[in-house]
Amino acid sequence: MITGIGSLPHVDPIEAALFVLDTTDIPYLPQLPNRNPVERMLPQWGAGLCGCGMANSELGLAYGSEADDRAEALVGANTLLRMLPPDTATLKTQATGPVTLAIALLAAGHPAGGDLLARLKIELTARIAAHLEAIRNQLPNTEIILLLDEPALSGLSGRSFPIGVESARDLLEHVMTNLPVHPGIHCCGPTDWRLVSSLNPAWISWDIDALGPQFEEDRESIAAATSAGTRIMWGVAPAVMGSPPRDLVSRLQRAIGTLVLGGADMMSLTSDALYTPSCGLAGLTEGQAEIVARTVLSVAGELAELWTM
Repeated sequence: MITGIGSLPHVDPIEAALFVLDTTDIPYLPQLPNRNPVERMLPQWGAGLCGCGMANSELGLAYGSEADDRAEALVGANTLLRMLPPDTATLKTQATGPVTLAIALLAAGHPAGGDLLARLKIELTARIAAHLEAIRNQLPNTEIILLLDEPALSGLSGRSFPIGVESARDLLEHVMTNLPVHPGIHCCGPTDWRLVSSLNPAWISWDIDALGPQFEEDRESIAAATSAGTRIMWGVAPAVMGSPPRDLVSRLQRAIGTLVLGGADMMSLTSDALYTPSCGLAGLTEGQAEIVARTVLSVAGELAELWTM
């Protein structure tokens, strides 16, 4: 089964919705940062939280600035949501995770310390819960898959990381346990996979080319999480042009083999998994995004053929 990560290069929300419907088995609510900067991942979920608003900068946030109209932040998502039939079985959505937002709000000028982390737990949880409620109102019988997008976790072990490991864990744990949908975690870089696994996320979503050396070191912890119910989203196709599908299949097989050696069940890593691009596709052209999406389909299909041989 195929789904996506989030961002797309489209500026027309209807075209983006049609792209999602044409290239996935499980549709995902798209983010369209090229349509409006407020759909970038940081302002989309961070503007208006903890005293930070929109800014015309690379970060897109500034402490003390005004937050733009919230309705503009979810145009891509809401367009697809209105187009989905009532009998849609499963829908994926995503929100910027609390660790990544905490780092961004600090970089945006929020005073270090104080009540930032405590406020962020409450305000971000409420914002994500409202998003889930809007989905549920539109599609009351649809299963919702929620991913917390946490690229900042890649820097977790660095000396310059501005919050401690335990604070990061506490942030994630609070948000994850106070939402009406148990979320997964997406990190498209190397991180402390043992910490991620210990949170028992519904899903772990990653880039198979960026798992890092700790992936092998933490394989038993990851395998234990999959035995407890965590499922895997394999980011099999780079969000850049390059690797041919056969090479990607070999890399995926090696990653699966590593977790099997750690004690994971093959079925949970394959038939029960989902397949995605490695990351969002907003940095590509629409044509390139199409190629990446078709590559995901090719890799998943070739792997399925290998299992049945």
